[in-house]
Amino acid sequence: MPSFDPQHIADWTGGSWLDEPSVAIEGFCFDSRQIKFGQCFVALSSGARDGHEFIEQAAKGGAVAAIVETFKPIALPQLKVADSLVALGAIGDAVRSKFSKPVVGITGSCGKTSTKDMLRCLLGEERTHATAGNWNNRIGVPMTLFGLDSSSHNFAVIEAGINQPDEMKELGKIIQADLIVLTNIEAAHLELLGSLEGIATEKSFLAEHAKPDSPIILPVDALRYHAFRKLAHRAIVLLPKGAPAPDLPCKQIVRYEISKKIENRSVIQPLKVYQNVTIDGRKYPVASSSLGIATNSALAIVAAKYLGIIESEILERIELWRPSGNRGCIETFGKQTFYIDCYNANPSSMADALDAFDRGMPQGIARFYILGAMDELGTTALAQHEAIGRLLKLRPEDRVAFVGPNELTEAYTSAIPAQQYIRAGSVEKIKSTIAQFKGAIFLKGSRTYSLEKLLPS
Repeated sequence: MPSFDPQHIADWTGGSWLDEPSVAIEGFCFDSRQIKFGQCFVALSSGARDGHEFIEQAAKGGAVAAIVETFKPIALPQLKVADSLVALGAIGDAVRSKFSKPVVGITGSCGKTSTKDMLRCLLGEERTHATAGNWNNRIGVPMTLFGLDSSSHNFAVIEAGINQPDEMKELGKIIQADLIVLTNIEAAHLELLGSLEGIATEKSFLAEHAKPDSPIILPVDALRYHAFRKLAHRAIVLLPKGAPAPDLPCKQIVRYEISKKIENRSVIQPLKVYQNVTIDGRKYPVASSSLGIATNSALAIVAAKYLGIIESEILERIELWRPSGNRGCIETFGKQTFYIDCYNANPSSMADALDAFDRGMPQGIARFYILGAMDELGTTALAQHEAIGRLLKLRPEDRVAFVGPNELTEAYTSAIPAQQYIRAGSVEKIKSTIAQFKGAIFLKGSRTYSLEKLLPS
């Protein structure tokens, strides 16, 4: 990570130093427990705890300065700004402006992180700077941008996520994308974003504030929304084979096809399911049973091609890619096989994961579905949970557990026989039940419910 001149930081943020540090700053940190020597502590006041309470702890941990909204009477250089979060973004903006290589901005209702990981793989991981995990908000994006270095990176892939109006405007301004990838528009964060059209409008701000005329790679379904229809002249549109072309003057149409390939037909072991994504007559194998991941892989392949990666490298790298984290992995522990996709959930990603589980597990073993509730769906929440519950096609030997608030877990159960389900407020209530089950186990729910705690230690 590059170092930062204290006076430059003051210029970028409009702040003023009390006892300006005499050494360069080696980075930024907003968590006093993780501060490293030489870093600047950013005292954020908008979280559950006011960061100004931890300035002294940060100083003891090795901070050489702090960005504050109010000076504290301690022996530490402090840069006073009007808003620490805005200042964080201003520094990220300045660092981004100095980066001379292509920056890809990725957004969408779901699939952002797996698409980001896939694209980083295709571009070459050693020379591509990318968002760590899902650090995709107004804190995480600047923190990611701080690591940009034109001398060591050929590309940057930055994930942008929101849950309320106007956030994407701020993210778009600092990311300044050269290329935008949109995964989808689905029912997520409806509580504050209101409707699918509202979600599309907010997501479109990543493109609105990108570099002028920068291309947008998106699935054809996104053109149903006015916010993206008006950007169609910049759109590289992915269109399923046989689907009618949009009635808009798009920048480019790319047709693709997805076909399933099963390499192992054991009746008791998880199937080795690959999907071939065919683009321009060339097949790319994707190691996942998720149609959503396969579709997003097509977006990543098209993005890599646009950025100049040759076909042989794309094919070589995609064959090495595997799902990461808790996003569509299959793991076997003794007599239990888990389909793990529990980082987060909304109705679209839940339906896709249920389908992937069905496609990736043999018919000869019992199944236990653990579904956490889906958060932030506003007034549609009960109907959305009922709809997902109806997707469960349980056999007599199968079981299901719902985890979360009573009204949401009850909505899940509307079409399920009472003897086949249990409901619980937390995973702790069902741990012993799951530990005794032998068969295939599905884990998917919003982050709040920590379903990964059900995995064997």
